[in-house]
Amino acid sequence: MSDGFLPVTQGLLAELSSGFVTAYWIALIVGGGLLVLSLLAGTGDHDVDVDASAGADFHGDADVSGADVHVDGAHGDLLHTDLAHAHGASAWSLSTWISIRFAVFFLAVFGAIGVVMTHMTSSSPRLVLALALGGGAVVGQAVHHLFRLIRKTSGDSAPQVTDYVNKLGRVTINIEPPQVGEVALQVRGMERHVPATARRPFIIGDEVVVVAYRAGLAEVVGRDEYEQKLRG
Repeated sequence: MSDGFLPVTQGLLAELSSGFVTAYWIALIVGGGLLVLSLLAGTGDHDVDVDASAGADFHGDADVSGADVHVDGAHGDLLHTDLAHAHGASAWSLSTWISIRFAVFFLAVFGAIGVVMTHMTSSSPRLVLALALGGGAVVGQAVHHLFRLIRKTSGDSAPQVTDYVNKLGRVTINIEPPQVGEVALQVRGMERHVPATARRPFIIGDEVVVVAYRAGLAEVVGRDEYEQKLRG
């Protein structure tokens, strides 16, 4: 019986090993292919995290009443925060460890280690599998957390609604209601030209102040009117 059992066991191990090799090649081709495509397309800096508590894009309006700034969309942020808390620690853990970038690097490294060790060493299939899984997980997590750290430390350099509101500017294209004109503003150290509307006409060179900013369109009032409103 033992004489018949040994060949059967060896056959099963051979089939299992062959299945692992196929999996390694598939992982290497898929993961490596995605890495190459991302480099060629110049999208290596982008990532899609499975993050249930990540901040959504800010889409809101900013209005001024006197010196106060009211930003519409804050309710959306609060609602989003409540939903994130409702998910609890499980959602946080998922977003902390899982991302598309992690999956791509895991597949590439898992496949590379498996293929190399299978064809260039005499290691057992179990050892190769363990090293491939461990190597893929370590490299994938290292890259994933590195880019998370870069995102946190670099901050968001894109101008926000509040960067435009209460800013002094000058008219660069006449504003003749209801037609849209244009104003130039200093936003984050750069001069930006944005479309603008007003309740009364303004001509090129007039000084105005942005009192609201919606969907890329600024609403402005005269500088004297704005200062008078602040004093009142």
